[in-house]
Amino acid sequence: QIARFTKLCGARIPDRLQARLELLASDDDGAREFGIEQATEQCEELMREGVPGLHLYCLNRAQSVSGILRNLGLSGA
Repeated sequence: QIARFTKLCGARIPDRLQARLELLASDDDGAREFGIEQATEQCEELMREGVPGLHLYCLNRAQSVSGILRNLGLSGA
């Protein structure tokens, strides 16, 4: 799914991330956790740099967004 999505928007996945995703191709739970970790790191960096806010698209994956928010300490859970 990520390959199709990146192709549609003209994005490129960095080689180190692509290699990890290929290893997780048959592990849905592992891929989801990896995505949550990567998104959390990206959000943390953006927040450190002072962005005024974050907008997360859940793409029908609310569990992943909830995990990111929880990791950032922005969840009421």
